[in-house]
Amino acid sequence: MNSEDILNWIILNPEFAGLAMFAIGFLESFIISGIIWPSIILLLFAIGLSEADIGLIYICLGAGLGSWIGDLCSFYTGLFFGPKIKSTQFMSKREDVFLKGEKFFNKYGWGGIVIGRLVPAIRPFIPFIAGLSSMKNITFLFSSVAACIIWTVALAILVIGIDNIISLFN
Repeated sequence: MNSEDILNWIILNPEFAGLAMFAIGFLESFIISGIIWPSIILLLFAIGLSEADIGLIYICLGAGLGSWIGDLCSFYTGLFFGPKIKSTQFMSKREDVFLKGEKFFNKYGWGGIVIGRLVPAIRPFIPFIAGLSSMKNITFLFSSVAACIIWTVALAILVIGIDNIISLFN
């Protein structure tokens, strides 16, 4: 089953659109799957569903909640497995990366989470590195919620804008 088949199935079963966007948002944000799952897939699915007259609210809420849960899972993965990961030989050779990450989060705090959420190439790594750097839970939670709200609004603006461009050619 390819992505076009999945999109067509969701269009035929619109009650699952929010759940599908949740799953795509999660996969795009979680550290393990986010490494290989490009952000463009989420955007293309969102545009495809919008073109099929699926409510933008379902698309964006599903994607936003999935992304937030993905961020939380990445953060707690980094927090829980951080000491074990740092002690591996592979990572000990790259200790300077962790030191830079810790320095970055000490300097920018919650702002680093917000900025990182808006940059597709590093999006899945930021919460994980915040967990590795032992960022405070409450700081991460509030910054992650704020970042996901901003990201969800940006997604809605992108979908509306691209939808309007597409309608010019129809």
